Amino acid sequence: MADEPVTLAPLVVQYDAITGVPSEFNEFLPKDCEEYKRWKAAEKAGGVEGAVAQLKLNAKGEEIEKQLPGGKIKKKAVPEIVLETSTRSKKKCVTTILGLETFGVKLAEASKLFGKKFASGASITKNAMEKDQIEVQGDFVDKAAELIVKTYKDKGIEKKHIFAVIDKRKGPYFDEEDDD
Repeated sequence: MADEPVTLAPLVVQYDAITGVPSEFNEFLPKDCEEYKRWKAAEKAGGVEGAVAQLKLNAKGEEIEKQLPGGKIKKKAVPEIVLETSTRSKKKCVTTILGLETFGVKLAEASKLFGKKFASGASITKNAMEKDQIEVQGDFVDKAAELIVKTYKDKGIEKKHIFAVIDKRKGPYFDEEDDD
């Protein structure tokens, strides 16, 4: 009986869903790392189950707002159209139109419309956040804002939805008194 081999069962380690490390190591994570902060916030909210319970859905099952750990509520972004001009190679200017697709506007058709109306090149490109946008060659922020409101009124686009980036600051393009 002394010669019987001893079989060892492999150790099964449970990893924490929030931090990605074994649960017993969570308290030893550096206090300034993101995983530790998420773990502490989820611990205060009642764990992962508590965080999921605070998620609110609409009738279609889409997330409408999310209760973040710590009691903060993150609301879904309001659809908006952002117009911006940028200068490239000294005198060349490009107008960028972002956010038309959130109103159900087909970017290919809108790009063609801008190209014809402004008699310039217009194309669909991706920005740094991998979102599609329309780039029109030339400075057409004023004309583009008026054309968008006039053309896409049936899509629910109003003057309050249009914003412009001026001096690296985003603000409403139309004044509140301009609403017609």
